Amino acid sequence: ARDGIYIDTSNGNHLEGNVLEDLRYGVHYMFANDNRVIGNVTRRTRTGYALMQSRKLEVIGNRSEQDENYGILMNYITYSTIRDNQVSDVRSGSTGDSMISGAEGKALFIYNSLFNSIENNRFEHSALGIHLTAGSEDNRIVGNAFVGNQQQVKYVANRTQEWSIAGRGNYWSDYLGWDRNDDGLGDVAYEPNDNVDRLLWLYPQVRLLMNSPT
Repeated sequence: ARDGIYIDTSNGNHLEGNVLEDLRYGVHYMFANDNRVIGNVTRRTRTGYALMQSRKLEVIGNRSEQDENYGILMNYITYSTIRDNQVSDVRSGSTGDSMISGAEGKALFIYNSLFNSIENNRFEHSALGIHLTAGSEDNRIVGNAFVGNQQQVKYVANRTQEWSIAGRGNYWSDYLGWDRNDDGLGDVAYEPNDNVDRLLWLYPQVRLLMNSPT
């Protein structure tokens, strides 16, 4: 089977308690609004949750385990809630059948998606924790845990992404700052991207020059 559950141009559905294994896409949405995806499990799929061209989705309490390319893919998603999900061990697989070129084993990929709430999720032990690109702005990203990913975050845009609300941010397992007042919050902001990162993401061919002999 290609997709475990495929919802196309259908509103108001409720998907709960399904286990979807060894498929192309576990849950696949296209042009479907006001849907709820609650407490499902995807395992060893090409993409766990492929959410595309939809709005007002509630994706809550799901798990993605050992999926390839993407755990949760958001493509043109707006006004949706992604909460209390756990994505682990997403690895880079074959890109020939991936939704968008350049799959890198991304726990969460946000592509041209706006006005979404992404809270209290756990993204762990994957090649890439979170990637925002292609105009993905005005998303609320707070209270998430990024644990043990080879690369925690990839974000290149003209606007700065806000990673905290009212002083509450996200947990980063590779945070090197300090907490002098023992309030459980880092005293300096987590800085995942430097100028070299941005240069490589914008111009991947530069990597060839960096690795070439002088």
